[in-house]
Amino acid sequence: MISITTFSTIIMAKNAFFFFFAGKGQSQDDHDQKTEMFLNNDGFKVDTIRDVENSLYLKELQKLKESYRDHYYGDLKEVSIKMSSYAYNQLNRLFKVNRIQISRLRLLIQPDTIVSVNKSSNNEHKYSVMRGYWIDDSGKKILKFSLSLGNTSNLMFKNGEYDQKTIKNAENEIKSKIKDLYIETYGPIVG
Repeated sequence: MISITTFSTIIMAKNAFFFFFAGKGQSQDDHDQKTEMFLNNDGFKVDTIRDVENSLYLKELQKLKESYRDHYYGDLKEVSIKMSSYAYNQLNRLFKVNRIQISRLRLLIQPDTIVSVNKSSNNEHKYSVMRGYWIDDSGKKILKFSLSLGNTSNLMFKNGEYDQKTIKNAENEIKSKIKDLYIETYGPIVG
């Protein structure tokens, strides 16, 4: 039999704390809408979805999102039986960790990168660096990866645009770094 305390704790968590970004006074419908917006809006470009190299990662992302939905919308009795030892804050932490993993996998599928131009210490030359984002353990997007592209004047055309082949190669290297960190954190992705 489920204890009243466990049942109350789960109901409170379900209604108020599954999202670390949720504000006070929001209804369950507001929380549910935010859940679905988060889960449905990957923000991927069409090319990213069509890229065969991403197919395994996209399948893994679907599994993670379905697992998240199962826990979020699941029968409270099932959740309470499986998680009867979890306290109120532990349930909140569990969903936060799941959200972070989903966000990190999205960055593996489609890295978020920027190119910055830095000056050499003697200010004679400008060089370009590609930087890639990661999601830290608090859920914040941070610049984590960097890759030197070389002298900016050698990378740019006269119209001020970067050589796209160089940019694509650099994005692939950043993606490889993200993949290594993702696997180090969560283990290998298997089909």
